[in-house]
Amino acid sequence: MPCGDQIDNERDMWSSFKALAARIGLSAEKIAAVEQEGGTSLVQHPLDEGVEFVVRPDPDWTQRLREAWQGNLVNSRRETAGTFQIIDGLLEISDVASPDKSITMPVVPGEYEVSLTIAHLGSEQTYDYEEHISHAVALLKGNRHVAAIEPLTDEDGVELCVNAYAVGFGTDGVIREACGDHAGRWALKLGNMFFPESPSAANRRDWITIKNDNGQGAVVAFHAGHGKDDYPVFRLSDANGQTIGVLADFFVDNRPW
Repeated sequence: MPCGDQIDNERDMWSSFKALAARIGLSAEKIAAVEQEGGTSLVQHPLDEGVEFVVRPDPDWTQRLREAWQGNLVNSRRETAGTFQIIDGLLEISDVASPDKSITMPVVPGEYEVSLTIAHLGSEQTYDYEEHISHAVALLKGNRHVAAIEPLTDEDGVELCVNAYAVGFGTDGVIREACGDHAGRWALKLGNMFFPESPSAANRRDWITIKNDNGQGAVVAFHAGHGKDDYPVFRLSDANGQTIGVLADFFVDNRPW
């Protein structure tokens, strides 16, 4: 689906500080002062003198995407989540809960491997430790040379996003088939796969693999992001311009304070 906000500056695609500023009514001058400061600042609530917020400018999302791709994003680790086979040259980026909202893109046939960047937030010492998937990549195995990373667009040049709490990369049609097999009960089935023991955060699987009936197709599905739903997807291409993968950015800001 098209991104909710089509804007040119990638650094402004999602802005937690600016969202807070808009919510509490900070002036443009105060916003500019925080961004000029660069580090953390104390901002007083304009309508309540007894409330102060610790804030900082929003990150350079383009730089964070680059660091995630290179495997050196701060406070994070990389996990291999699974593989799937593409035979017909179509890769599906799924809204796992609603297959009709999925995106299909032509790619080079072959076996694809899904890697996830897991961002760490908070600390166990302060009892606020969390983990969120910040970036996800599906890349043709045996072909690590990516020459270009560019926004995935439709035939009209509109940049595409996936709006979902659970996203999947995989063989085209697998999620629609699985949803059809469990008509009317897909949400419950999906919940049982992500929470196999009990509906508790402690028992949640961050990623799962869903296969079709003949076992030849699969989707690697995972919980996406933290605090926003319109997540941009990027096309990965080789030196010949062939599409050999996809990358999604889930806008997780886990910079240390």
